[in-house]
Amino acid sequence: MNGWRWTVLSDGWTEAREALLIRGGSWRKTVRCAATAVLLDRDGQGPVLFDCGYSSRFAVETAGWPGRLYRFLAPATLTDPTGIAGILRRRGVNPEEVRDVIVSHWHADHVGGLRDFPNATVHASREGWQAISGLRGLAALRRGVLPGLLPEDLPERLRWVDEGSDLFGDGSLTVLALPGHAAGQIGVRFVSEGGTPVLLAADACWLSDGYRLNRSPHRCTGLLQDLPACEATLARLHRLFLDEPTLRILPCHCPETAALVAL
Repeated sequence: MNGWRWTVLSDGWTEAREALLIRGGSWRKTVRCAATAVLLDRDGQGPVLFDCGYSSRFAVETAGWPGRLYRFLAPATLTDPTGIAGILRRRGVNPEEVRDVIVSHWHADHVGGLRDFPNATVHASREGWQAISGLRGLAALRRGVLPGLLPEDLPERLRWVDEGSDLFGDGSLTVLALPGHAAGQIGVRFVSEGGTPVLLAADACWLSDGYRLNRSPHRCTGLLQDLPACEATLARLHRLFLDEPTLRILPCHCPETAALVAL
C-alpha cells in the first residue's frame, strides 16, 4: 500500500499569550498560531484536504455584528487573500477536483475555505455537526462558528466519521476522536510516503509541548471548551507520544507545524 504525500498549507494566523496555550507558559510571550490545512495525495488517490483555513470570507463574515466579536477575541491576519484554494491552484491542484475534505471541527479558522471546494464530500463527526447545526448569531459565535462560511448544500455532502473510521476502506487514512476543544473534534492518522506515521491532531493541543509534557491549556480556556475532555484527549496523545516514538503528531496551530508550511 502506497504511503501518502502530505503538504502543510496556511493562509493566515492569530496570536495568543503562551500562558493561555499551555499550563506553565509565559504571560509575556506571544505565540503566533497559524491556521494550517494539510493536502494529502498518493498514486491513484487524492487530492484530500484536512481542514481549509480562513479564506477572505472570514473578513467579510466578521465585518458586522456579531461576527466582529470573533475578530476582537481572535484577530486574524490573512496572509493570502486567495485562501487555501488559491494556494492549491498555484501548486497545480484545481479546487474543483478536490473530492474529499476532512473537517476536524467547525471553528472558522478550520472551515473558512469550505465554499471553495464545491465537489468535495465533507467528512466530519455527527456529534460535531449536531452541536452547531442551525445555530445563528451569538449562539453560533459561542461555539466558534460563523454560519455564513458554510455552503448551503453542506448537509447533502456530509459523510459521518468517528473513532476508527477507515476513510477509503484500506486502512490508509483512519480517524481518531479528539473531543474537548470542540464537540466531536477529530484527527486523522496515516503513513507518509517515506514510511513515517503521522497524526494530524487539529486543536487537541495548541503547542507540541502540550502532548509531550501532558500539559493542558490554562484553566480559563474552560469557558470556551470542555476542559476535562481536553485533558483526557491530551493524556491520550501523551501516551501515543511515549508508546510510539516514531509517530509524528502535528497540532494545527503549533509553530513547529507552521515551520513545515510549503512556500
